[in-house]
Amino acid sequence: MDMARWGDLIRGIDCPYDAPRAESNDYWDLIASLRVSSLYLAKNQTYRGQCLLIFDCRHAVRLEQLSEHEWMDFFADLLRAERAVARALRPDHMNLAVLGNIIPHLHWHVVPRYTSDPRWGAPIWPTSLADMPDTRLDARERADLIGNLRYELGLQLSDTRRW
Repeated sequence: MDMARWGDLIRGIDCPYDAPRAESNDYWDLIASLRVSSLYLAKNQTYRGQCLLIFDCRHAVRLEQLSEHEWMDFFADLLRAERAVARALRPDHMNLAVLGNIIPHLHWHVVPRYTSDPRWGAPIWPTSLADMPDTRLDARERADLIGNLRYELGLQLSDTRRW
């Protein structure tokens, strides 16, 4: 990424993670809106149940940019999301990461890990993103997974927010 584009993203210019954002696109599908963030199921399901939890209130790049109240609510959303993913999928381990190296907008990666996964014992991100496997679920399996995650969040379909 060129430095001019990076600078624009840092300032929130054309940030794809700023609200309002699409409920569904080539990268995610909305599971639910929580206190201060929205939980999305990643389209790439190499790590079954991988989700993104994206901060909704405004453009922010780093955790220290949040007020104490925003930070506590964002962390509460993370805990709720992690528990829902763990209950729905029963992974062997869970990775949580707040990186922002590609899209500098606060978001958590919630990544269930399984002893059978392709990079067990190592980070999921190889040196080159082009080397990362891309596994897609069929529409029915994806809808079932989203439904299970919503159930575990204690939400009904009608509880998801429309932008």
